Amino acid sequence: MDGAVGRFAFETHFAFDENGVRFDSSQSIFAPLGTNQFYLTTGFKERAMIMGNTEGSFRKTSKWLNFIRHQIEGGTPHRTLHDQTQKEGRELIDHLKQKADDLNHGNFSADGCCINPDIPRGGEPISIPMDEVHKALSKGSFDYNPIELLNNPVIYEEPSQTVNISIDDVTPKRQKGTRESPKITEHTRKYVHDTVCHIEHGGPKYVLAADGTKSCLWLLIAFLLSNFLFGKRLQIFTDGHKALNAAIVKQFGWYNNMQIVLDWFHLCKKFKEELSMGMKGRKLRNETLRAVMPLLWHGLTNKAISYLENIPASEIKDENHIQKLIDYLGRNKSSIPNYDMRKRLNLRNSSNVGEKMNDLVVSNRQKKNGMSWAKKGSLNLAIITTLKINDEYHNWFSNKEVKFSLGFSQK
Repeated sequence: MDGAVGRFAFETHFAFDENGVRFDSSQSIFAPLGTNQFYLTTGFKERAMIMGNTEGSFRKTSKWLNFIRHQIEGGTPHRTLHDQTQKEGRELIDHLKQKADDLNHGNFSADGCCINPDIPRGGEPISIPMDEVHKALSKGSFDYNPIELLNNPVIYEEPSQTVNISIDDVTPKRQKGTRESPKITEHTRKYVHDTVCHIEHGGPKYVLAADGTKSCLWLLIAFLLSNFLFGKRLQIFTDGHKALNAAIVKQFGWYNNMQIVLDWFHLCKKFKEELSMGMKGRKLRNETLRAVMPLLWHGLTNKAISYLENIPASEIKDENHIQKLIDYLGRNKSSIPNYDMRKRLNLRNSSNVGEKMNDLVVSNRQKKNGMSWAKKGSLNLAIITTLKINDEYHNWFSNKEVKFSLGFSQK
């Protein structure tokens, strides 16, 4: 048995009853193991998987673990540590999937449509009182028409009645099936797609991870149901990707109080990238950013589109990238709020908290130079990392159970 302070061996016993049935403590109490496998204590798993594997490579963790356990010779090889972590991740994925299936059974169809009439549909959204909105408006910019600033499709939701949800795909490089392959460029490189979801309401937070948008949304509706969050305003922050937004709309098409918001971080990133490729030089690119981003910050999407449409052809290097931005804004117009007003009202503008979670769950560990991942291997490690973020690892390692809770009921 591998423990936090070293490796232990225990004597086992067997006996026969009057019917000749053999009792073997090595197999009757503990599940049989394969060759060169060891039982793992909770302390070992916490050190190896939570303090080690989620922070650094399996090789580095193996060296550190064997050093502190005084097993420089005959310790745990990094490959064994990898296999142990993958096994733990698979068990947790199966557990969460079963938990979601059990919670959603009789409440949602396989495609996510609500079939239980007793689940709240959300009703009319509760907004911040208009006198507070006008007060915030009076302290804002006087460069724009106040009527235009107020005429925005995204409401100013009451925070106490809102669940903030950030959903994003994270893409570490996919591991190649063979080492012999032609040179791969960034355009032809394949990636593993893990989907990370960050949920926050009233302070407490929880993170989910899955192997794609559909699986993640299935976990999400189970989580919302389990925590009595249906009936609240669902404010979902995304990067505006067509497939992701379409999946969310399909999943929550039955729900009356849901809004997709294009988060500011991704909006800025999108414009910087496309304008770098679309404009002739950094100077023109920066001039365009200085003109367009204030319009978008104030939710004036139509004005931003008009500006892009009227950029002189002599300043454009590749018109396709400018058109991409025009289409992007047109497609996401209903999801672009007045970010300035939201900031003044202390409402969330970005999934930067979700971005941080993405870094903790996947990016920091899996997107380093030279690293590539099998699809299942990437998710197995990501799901173990969520145990750490959600402070669920004690319960999981000891009882093979997770609370799947924000920490308090929302009845």
